[in-house]
Amino acid sequence: MSNLNIRVATEADVKELYHIMHEAFTPLRELGIDWPSVNADEDMVRNNMKTTTMFVLEDEEQIISTISVRYPWEDRPSVATYPFVWWFATRPEFEGRGLGSKLLKYVEETFLRDTLKVPAVVLGTSGRLHPWLLDIYKRRGYQVFKEHENDDGDLGILMYKELIPEAFDSQYLKRP
Repeated sequence: MSNLNIRVATEADVKELYHIMHEAFTPLRELGIDWPSVNADEDMVRNNMKTTTMFVLEDEEQIISTISVRYPWEDRPSVATYPFVWWFATRPEFEGRGLGSKLLKYVEETFLRDTLKVPAVVLGTSGRLHPWLLDIYKRRGYQVFKEHENDDGDLGILMYKELIPEAFDSQYLKRP
């Protein structure tokens, strides 16, 4: 599996990305998590692709992992004035091999930090329904900046990671 490639998703990827999202998020659906990515259909995948930068990590045969970057200048409300990563999924048969981490690292460092010169990135996770993700993100350098009770009783946690520390300003973690 040495021939891995990271690229921006295209319309031709919609069906495969839907399949990956459905498989990867089945355990979260079973926990009752009601996020757009967890319950996405093909039209939602297509719309996400049109409104974000959706990356894929693939080998010669298939897409293995995907993640999307939302931007604070979009029409829809954002949680911070830094980009937000979401819709992060890896095919279950590839979990535990570090491939999703490789894609996230590319997005954080190569795309956001080195290309766009973004000082920080933001993400959201669940604090009660799958708390193991909180520890994973903390080990990757993310820090909690906001917690809120969701309508479903879950604890929503917003986290950020400094990408360019000398340019980071915590005031931009809050939307005006």
